[in-house]
Amino acid sequence: MRFCFKVKQGNNDSPALKIIVTASTNSTALCLSINRLSLLKSLQKQRLTMSFNINRRDWLKKSLIATAGLSAASTYIQRAQANPTVRRELQMSLSPDFQLENSFVGINPPVVMKARLGANENPWGPSAKTKEALIEAVGVSNRYGMQSRAALVKLIAEKEGVPENYILLGAGSSELLTASMVAYGLKGKIICGDPCYISGNEEKIPMEKVPLTKDYQYDLDAIAGRLNGSQSLVYITNPNNPTGAILPADQLTAFINKVSDKTPVLVDEAYIDYAKNPKTDCMVASINAGKNVLILRTMSKLYAFAGLRVGYAIAKPEILKTIAPYCSGGFDISVPSFAAAVAALKDTDFQHLTLTNTAESKKYLYDFLTKAGYSYIPSSANFVLFPIKMKGQDLMSKLMAEGVMVRRWEFDRQHWCRVSIGTMDEMKAFTDAFSKIAS
Repeated sequence: MRFCFKVKQGNNDSPALKIIVTASTNSTALCLSINRLSLLKSLQKQRLTMSFNINRRDWLKKSLIATAGLSAASTYIQRAQANPTVRRELQMSLSPDFQLENSFVGINPPVVMKARLGANENPWGPSAKTKEALIEAVGVSNRYGMQSRAALVKLIAEKEGVPENYILLGAGSSELLTASMVAYGLKGKIICGDPCYISGNEEKIPMEKVPLTKDYQYDLDAIAGRLNGSQSLVYITNPNNPTGAILPADQLTAFINKVSDKTPVLVDEAYIDYAKNPKTDCMVASINAGKNVLILRTMSKLYAFAGLRVGYAIAKPEILKTIAPYCSGGFDISVPSFAAAVAALKDTDFQHLTLTNTAESKKYLYDFLTKAGYSYIPSSANFVLFPIKMKGQDLMSKLMAEGVMVRRWEFDRQHWCRVSIGTMDEMKAFTDAFSKIAS
């Protein structure tokens, strides 16, 4: 790939300095071609100041690094397209919560996990009805699950208010997210907020990151202003992970109406069930309005299916066809998981119980943080993010030694801790350990 940059020097009559950058698609190596003698003469002639030289040097450095990163990520996505093993590697990279438990391996002396608060799981499930359906389905697991799969698709379509061919199943939403990153990463850059669920994967995904606002919300105006044809997809997690902040439905709908005709919008709604008004806060209405929107959902959270692996995508058939070649379409889901998913979707009593318990545990955490002198970002999900007064790695390591699992982040020149909402016993284990460490 060859990129040509022209840096204007001096007044408008001065010739531009032409810089050609060549990037290999097979490596991150870059070659910068500049006529040194011409450059020196031009600099002397124009009497450019040292500050200008420094600014231009910084600009060139950042441009080269960004070009190298995009080249490497594009190469990786091409490998993921061709190789299922690389796609699985990408899926694991997009699912860091899977790997958290490994952090406890090797701790000496060994510790007992008292509070599993790092993966945003549902500690109250699966429900009794889900377990019953799961066990009953084991008896018919000697048969293929075509009918069970069809029954689940039909139920989801009815629940979401869309035709059945607008639903694509996956073994968890992470499989569908990986497929989306491959399918659209082959076409251009994925533009997203920073931080968001995928923003730490710029080495594997061609990506353009837009900082959040001062209120830690997606800057939709800034994202819209960046769109210039080089982006193949807008990625939005709503509610966002790791912040827990949710975009107002009217603002996100207006954004979709503005940009989706030219650039499709993926809305990752993994935590939408925890919003105050899930039915109106979700973007299914935009899909029914014919917009180029792809919604991802998981049953890992509200329905407690983290280990049962069921998720689904909602979109127009032509969009689902774009990602379908890179995922199983639900054929990696077992017969017991199909049956359990149908039971869980119908079990509204358990869903209500989970939301009630989550609210109680979240309030306990809010009250503790406020009393301890810590601020937090109000969350519309089953986790809370708050700034801490020590390095995140130090806090996480010390909490692990106390048998408490959390996640850490670093952005906006600040270290952050993300705590999943657990049972009251788990929340008390966290607050006890945190008080011991942070005092």
